[in-house]
Amino acid sequence: MRAGDVLHGYRLLEDFRVVGAGLSEWSFAERDGRAYFIKRFLAPTYPDDDAPGSAKTKERKRARCAAFEAHHRGIQAAMAPLTTYGGNLIATLDFFREGAKYYKVTEKVDVAGLEPGDVAALGFPAQLVLLKTVAHSLKILHDLHIVHSDLKPSNVLIKRTELGYTTKLIDFDSSYIVGNPPPPDEIVGTMNYYSPELIGYIQGSAPAAVLTEASDIFALGLIYAEYLTGAPPAFDPDFHEAAIAVLNGARLQLPPVDVPAPVVALVERMLLNDPTARPSIAEVHATLMGLRSETPTLGRAPRPATAPGRSPLRLGPSDARGGSRPTTARPAAPAEPADPGEPRPASRGSTLRGKGLRVAAKAVRPGPEAPPPGRGRALLGKLIDKLEERGR
Repeated sequence: MRAGDVLHGYRLLEDFRVVGAGLSEWSFAERDGRAYFIKRFLAPTYPDDDAPGSAKTKERKRARCAAFEAHHRGIQAAMAPLTTYGGNLIATLDFFREGAKYYKVTEKVDVAGLEPGDVAALGFPAQLVLLKTVAHSLKILHDLHIVHSDLKPSNVLIKRTELGYTTKLIDFDSSYIVGNPPPPDEIVGTMNYYSPELIGYIQGSAPAAVLTEASDIFALGLIYAEYLTGAPPAFDPDFHEAAIAVLNGARLQLPPVDVPAPVVALVERMLLNDPTARPSIAEVHATLMGLRSETPTLGRAPRPATAPGRSPLRLGPSDARGGSRPTTARPAAPAEPADPGEPRPASRGSTLRGKGLRVAAKAVRPGPEAPPPGRGRALLGKLIDKLEERGR
């Protein structure tokens, strides 16, 4: 399919393109005078009768396709009452199969192109609006007992409005109803924003029951930290990911920042290891709504940049305003592009499948009955290193 072709009633405005991890292709389309984002999944592919492979192989692939369809249509149906063109939840408007490929259609969003470092430079009044709007969107989702499961900055689009900025929450491909997450080896997401309990679930040390809406709260806390400070909370870089640091006893804190103290306390509670100790999204939203943008700032007295047990921040690349923003020592890698907006890399991390995750030797400390880690590095539970093999 190329620009100008009509697909299921949508006229393509551009050729399909692959960006980031290569898990899908995307384009923009038009129908009845409205612009849409259209995503083509590269897997699974539906085998017709003439497709290569044995009857048993085709049966297995069709079963996988049936599960894939059921998942997407289930989430689409659950969110249908809330899905309107122009709303802040950019959910699936259309899902269909054409030939062997599956397609998803959402509203196209004209994004402002702001990264977390740019948000940190806006000042608290503008930041507060963004914190409130994304919390409101997530509250709608959590009220339906749906876990987003892939919260990260690239899935929170920032759109310019007449009065400033607002957010659009996107990409519900990995979402699930509380109590019914996908199998551990089918988890797809960006590990930088995984919660500690999601790491445990993938590792095989935590049951599915621990994956509640609180898992999203941890990821949202990391996003809020980046919006307010320009960087994730600092932690020992040997742990590589925030959740692994927390599982090893670290407490994530914000550096000195000129925002109200209740916001600092709120974000740091969102980043606690115990899911039951984190605030609900209703509490997050209520706390933010109780603040005024002109609330006196200085959330805490200044303290040294390097606190005990935390790694120092270093200045990162200059942003568009000519300043520098702090970042962790770990370099960023591109991720799957945001669904409905212009293509852009995620601010941190790479999109990884559950079976492709790997952590360094100082990973999660094994429990009393867990097998000892291998020499030189620890594998995260039952995970295998597919990505490394792919790059050979």
